[in-house]
Amino acid sequence: MEEKKTILSLKDVEVKFKVRGRILQAIRGVNLDIYEGESIAIVGESGSGKSVLTKTFSGMLDSNGFVSNGSIIYDDPALSETNAKKNFINNYVFNFFKKKLNAYSKFEYGKDIYNQLEELDKEVKDYEGLSGTEIEEIENKINDLDFDRIESFNKRLSLSNKTDKEEIALLKAKEKDLKNQIMALNKELKEKQKQKMLDFKNNTELREKISNERAKLNEEYAKAIDVEITEEQIKRNELIAKELILSIARYPFKKRVVAIFKILNIFKKAMKKGIDLSNPEVLDNLYSDVAFRVEYRDENEEKWMGYCKLDLAKFKLNSDWQQIRGAKVATVFQDPMTSLNPILTIGSQITDCILKHQNLTYAEAKEKAKKLMTLVGIPDAEKRFNDYPFQYSGGMRQRIVIAIALSCEPRILICDEPTTALDVTIQAQIIRLIKDLQKKLGFTIVFITHDLGVVANVADRVAVLYAGQIVEVGEVEEVFYDPRHPYTWSLLSSLPQLSTRGEELFSITGTPPSLYNKIVGDPFAPRNPYRMAIDYVKEPPMFKITETHYAKTWLLDERAPKVEKPKIIQNLHEKLTHTVYTQEESEA
Repeated sequence: MEEKKTILSLKDVEVKFKVRGRILQAIRGVNLDIYEGESIAIVGESGSGKSVLTKTFSGMLDSNGFVSNGSIIYDDPALSETNAKKNFINNYVFNFFKKKLNAYSKFEYGKDIYNQLEELDKEVKDYEGLSGTEIEEIENKINDLDFDRIESFNKRLSLSNKTDKEEIALLKAKEKDLKNQIMALNKELKEKQKQKMLDFKNNTELREKISNERAKLNEEYAKAIDVEITEEQIKRNELIAKELILSIARYPFKKRVVAIFKILNIFKKAMKKGIDLSNPEVLDNLYSDVAFRVEYRDENEEKWMGYCKLDLAKFKLNSDWQQIRGAKVATVFQDPMTSLNPILTIGSQITDCILKHQNLTYAEAKEKAKKLMTLVGIPDAEKRFNDYPFQYSGGMRQRIVIAIALSCEPRILICDEPTTALDVTIQAQIIRLIKDLQKKLGFTIVFITHDLGVVANVADRVAVLYAGQIVEVGEVEEVFYDPRHPYTWSLLSSLPQLSTRGEELFSITGTPPSLYNKIVGDPFAPRNPYRMAIDYVKEPPMFKITETHYAKTWLLDERAPKVEKPKIIQNLHEKLTHTVYTQEESEA
């Protein structure tokens, strides 16, 4: 089997949003490799997390959204190479790093005692106040009540004071009751905390015992760290200091100063705890809150040279995203009119994008913009360069949006339902255009859609998303003609092409689960006609069907009863082929 180069690798990715004081988990443990030059479609119902997932690797999550777990490794040797000049400031900081790291290395000799002291502090906190579990339990109750209160308030605002007086009165009473419950729980929390603190304060014997134990450990600790560090530690610290310089090199001055002291504190604590600083994975995690770890590779008289793994989940600076968004990862959105500025000419919008990301003169950028307009099928690009968006049809506007997206020659093109807002007759043209451009320019396509009919014409592989999880992934023929997950069966059964005259179209019963709540078992279970008892208890693993085909359903467990897929999607290839021939005959 031909080995494909992975351009983007998502591992255990979780995305959460802060909404009205509560946490909504939109993406839950997604694992997916995207290969160079392929077309992969991400399909699912509205709200399944398709757009949110792709926004994680284009840096376009809303301000209240964040990647709470996992990694998104983007493979780009050009961006991964990092250099730091050996100028006066960097040399001074390098020596400062070495001095501090050598001083902190003494703490490594007292790691066992330090960990005992930390355990003692933790024990004291438990005596002084409620445990984290107890606090979390009460706070979760408060958050649930507050959410219900806000929902009730919002619903009340939508009602009419003339026709819905009775319902408004009931909602007001409900809000008052919820508010009283919240106040009671807050009071209960404070009283419990106060009582726990008072009990500890009055327990003189326990406090004296803890004080004596802490004094003894502090004495032992002072003796343990009163040593000279080894040559091996000094060499290791010099290497770490070089990596620290490389890791903060891209930061602006003020952020660099903040990062210097923050990262030194992280290493200080790591050495106190005795963390293994020779382990690359451990080092990567230590850097993650401040910067990327740049692995030292080489140096000369002028600079240090290093290489880093680009984890898009850890990007914090807008300057970092500007090297990715548009230049490496571009997006074509649903509605071209909302993607274009109505008061700027078409030509200027393409040209501005080229000038921002590429080192070209205005004349060169203008010439490139005209070539792109021609490439995406705009006739008379020279004449239409100064037209405004309203002078273009919907299909032509979408062609311009594609031209803007491709203006900086990205490696990944995200197509977020790019044909939804277009006339049916134009949709096929846009899909054909995107595929033709991919052949010419060689970029990777990530195509977001809920229309499986479009998928068959666009994708090499398909990932089916439900409730923020990938439930099935495989090559397009595998997912279409040998689907294994009941949700995929339901999506395929909904294809209008499979409907019979006089019969109702198939629809999936129920609604997706609330992403505010913790989901136990298989999230599709309540809507799954083939569900089993285990689906409500335990989340299914991802079962391997072939080297390229996987599905997340207990039906694939060897102990599960054998279930046939629905009749409507059996012999799907023949049915779809028959539909195509019938359409062609009627058109003829």
